[in-house]
Amino acid sequence: MIQSLLKTADDHMEHSPDDFHAHSHQITYEQLVRTYWCCFAQDCELSSGARQHFALSFRQISVPLPISDCDFTFGKSTPRLRPADMNCASLHAMGIRLGIDQGLTLVTRGFDIFVRILRFANESRRDRARGSCSSSMRIWNTLKEELDEWRSLQDITVRYPETSAPVHVALGYGELFAYINLVYFMSILFLYRDCLLSNPRASDLPEMEGDDTAEAIGHLFVVAQHIGAILSSLESCATPVITPYAGFSVFVAAHINMYGTVCPGRYPGGLARAEHEKKMNFEYLEGLCRFWDVGKSWWRTLQDANRFYETARPTQQGSVSDRPGHLTLAGTLDEYGDIRVSRPDLPAAQRRTIAAPAASTTTPTMRGRSTSAARRRSILELSEHGEFHDLETEMLQWPFIDETWAVGFDTGW
Repeated sequence: MIQSLLKTADDHMEHSPDDFHAHSHQITYEQLVRTYWCCFAQDCELSSGARQHFALSFRQISVPLPISDCDFTFGKSTPRLRPADMNCASLHAMGIRLGIDQGLTLVTRGFDIFVRILRFANESRRDRARGSCSSSMRIWNTLKEELDEWRSLQDITVRYPETSAPVHVALGYGELFAYINLVYFMSILFLYRDCLLSNPRASDLPEMEGDDTAEAIGHLFVVAQHIGAILSSLESCATPVITPYAGFSVFVAAHINMYGTVCPGRYPGGLARAEHEKKMNFEYLEGLCRFWDVGKSWWRTLQDANRFYETARPTQQGSVSDRPGHLTLAGTLDEYGDIRVSRPDLPAAQRRTIAAPAASTTTPTMRGRSTSAARRRSILELSEHGEFHDLETEMLQWPFIDETWAVGFDTGW
């Protein structure tokens, strides 16, 4: 419905705002413009990760962008930007740098970039972002350039952590400030996700300062911390942002922080910081469940993921860590799917067959002392017999989403 309205509105709002001479008509026109772009941003949010996004291209949309909040509030008639003007060359020529007053414009452009990054992440093979496929790398570079340009258009006062959240809370822009930065952080996460999982052990980390893998690790872990920090800062100001998109951001960050508990040598602040960030993510999503049904699905998925990582952590220094592919994405996957996939249960007879060797080699007096060893052995044995493979694949698919991720949004959205 939103997509149909957007396409219809784009065809009927091609008039120049100067055609509306009366002051009241100018205000009415701006209200229509803002309604249009709010619908555009909402459609991008709800369509995130869908294989078929609507056909409107941001820079080809004829509807002008909203004027600043200040100009709208005081009824000033000012020159309007077009979507095609959202680039460094145009805005620098006009001497414009976008601040929180143009927050709606920033959010709409940010969501346009984010949905295309997420679609690329969902449909690409794991190694495309690392350059093994030239066409995929071209797309990656184009998206990264657009994201960097969008960030460069923003005044420093809307960038976190350069500017703190309480400042914008005082001005009444706390949630808008959060969205501008969450969209940027999430775009960074999905652009750099693959490089992190290619080398799970700290000893494998290349020494070169400019190495792509090291750069990706830095981006992913730091940005995951920023997501939790900005939302925590707003909550401390008694203005919590409890929305599905904020929840999805925390859901993604939680997986990164859980991975940090397994590989703390790479994590800024080490194991203690990774555990703290994970705890904060879990607490946020637990609160989200009281308001949004979709939060319950994310919460259940995180519980499963956490159990997996808690199991994987003691084995990281054991023989399993030497097994090719351990704690990496399955290389046979053609594309990333929804993490909330169902995995078939093995027949009971097969489970008993797998469990029998471990039970027969452990005497009653040894069981108490060999818990960790038995755990390491069972993980390796289960993976060799095929039972563990689906669990590992599911847990290490990051929460990439498809058309079903927004289930539950219709309850009060």
